[in-house]
Parts: sequence; C-alpha cells; structure tokens
Amino acid sequence: MLTGWIPQFSKNRPLTAQEELTHLPFGSKQDVIPEDGVGLTHFNSTCMEFVDRGFKIKGMSATLAFGLFSLLCIGIYGYLVHLFFQQRGEDSLGEGIFVNILQLGFLLFPLGIWKYFLRFDLFAYTHNPVRFNRKTGKVHVFRHNGPGGVLTVPWGDPSLYFHIGHGAQNKALRDLRCNVLDSSRTVLDTFTVGHSTDEDLRIREQWEFIRRYMEQGPAHVVDDPLDGVITLSLKPSWKNCYMWVCFSMGQSLFPMRHVLFPLYGALTLTRWLSFKTCKEPVWPTDIQAEGAMEPGDPHHWPEPEFMGAFAEDDAIYQRAMRRNELRKQRM
Repeated sequence: MLTGWIPQFSKNRPLTAQEELTHLPFGSKQDVIPEDGVGLTHFNSTCMEFVDRGFKIKGMSATLAFGLFSLLCIGIYGYLVHLFFQQRGEDSLGEGIFVNILQLGFLLFPLGIWKYFLRFDLFAYTHNPVRFNRKTGKVHVFRHNGPGGVLTVPWGDPSLYFHIGHGAQNKALRDLRCNVLDSSRTVLDTFTVGHSTDEDLRIREQWEFIRRYMEQGPAHVVDDPLDGVITLSLKPSWKNCYMWVCFSMGQSLFPMRHVLFPLYGALTLTRWLSFKTCKEPVWPTDIQAEGAMEPGDPHHWPEPEFMGAFAEDDAIYQRAMRRNELRKQRM
C-alpha cells in the first residue's frame, strides 16, 4: 500500500523478471475497454493529467493509525517528563536514568513515523501530478516546486519502460509503473500513474487509455462519447473527502457507512486535514505554456465540483454500468 514511500523505489538496478513479464509496450493495443481508473484530473487536446498512487492513501488509514500512535507516544512522553521532575529531589538515580531512557524512546517513535511516512502526507503537496503532453510528446512527473522538481521524459522512447507494478507490502496490489532506463537498461528512476488496484485488467485499461491519447489522439481515447467524463475532483472539500472514503472502503461496506460512521468520520477528518496542510503543485512556466489549452477545444472534458458529479446524469450512469458488464465478460 505504501510502496514508493515505504520502501522507496530502488534505483541503479537491472529490470526484474516480474517487470519483464508485465511490460506494457508502446504501439501495442490492449484488448480492453479504456478507463482512466478514477485517476484522471485534466483532459484536453494538448495534455492530460493523472494523480500518482500516493493520492489514494493520503490522509487515509495509515495516516489515522500513525497519527493516533504518535499522539499516544507524545502523551506518554509528557507524562514521563512530569514524572522525572517529580523525582528530581529523590535519591533514586537508577529510576531517573530509566525514566530518561523511556522519555527518549517515546519521543523517537513519532519522529521516526514523521520521517518515514507523515512527511509525505502532511505539509507536502496535495498530489503529485503526471502530465502527458500529446503535442510535444513529453511526459512530465511532478516532484516538487523548486528547481529540478520535474522529471521530463519523451513518450515512446526506449528509456521509458511501462509495466504493471506490484505492491511491496500487499503483493495483491497493482499499479501502472514506469521505470526510466539508461542505455544499458539500468533503472535510474521510477514513477507511478493513477491509483493502485487489485486487478491487472484495471491497469491495462488505464494503460490503453493513455496509449490511445498519446498515439491516436483525444478523439480516439474512449469507445463511447458518454465515457468521456472526469470522475475525480481535486477540491479539498469535506464532501470530496467523505466521498473518497466511501469509494476507498468499497461497495461491500457502503450500506453500513452509517453504522461505521466513527471510522468513516475519522478517515474523512484525517484526509481533510492532510489536504489542508498541503500546498498545490505548480508546474514550471515553460511546462504550463506548452500545455496551455486552445480556446474552444472540442476535446476539453469539464472537471467536476465533487467526485462523481457527472454520474448524476442518468445516461452517463447507465453507460458506466454497461461498461462494468462488458468488463466482467472479458475477465
């Protein structure tokens, strides 16, 4: 689930056998229904953008668990400090040393959690976008707002190796992953596009969506005009955070959301707080200029005010249900 954060993607290594087996080559059509996998945020004739896999877990269960554990450790640390000062005048050197060691331990726990996880989740960026510019033939991967904060690579180049990535902790999880290679096929860098899922099919659907856009153009991305819809909303509202929690918890638990509201509510709160502490990513001016949308673009897809807003249109909703039926037939 935390792959890419814990552990970070390894570099300066050869491709693995699994990566070779799950390679997604350029120019090769996938026999799937193209889908954005709820990771698309912008779409027009010039460029489109996806979030990376970190967006899915931002402010979610790991944040809640690590945050509560950190608060517990800080609370115990405060109690031990109070206990230490109470014992300062007593002849108990051994107890004083023991309390000092405990204080240090309970202080190091939250510092370690911050270093290895929460610093990517709080006071960072709301999301790390990946931009596909069809007209320039470039892929831009956002890392940070400062100099050198964007990785730019050419679409279709042998240095780009897209494949189906596997989770490090949860082996069942999949993601659309790309390794950046040198001339000797050594992995120099790695990035992900869209969310993680538990089906290879979902990743191949997302890859076909991207491949069609970059190689055939925006008019050929979807099979039906009603499929041309952006589902994900980046607005950090309470409604969006709650809807994302409902989406992430899955359809099986959705009927029990009222019974499980303490959990749903806590996750909504931590996700909202996570986004409120983070700042928006800003592309460098040259990338913004290259990706500017042309006036009256016929292939511009509107962006929703809240997640799933366009599904309120019955025709779009029914088409989505039909896509799911077709997908099941291909599984």
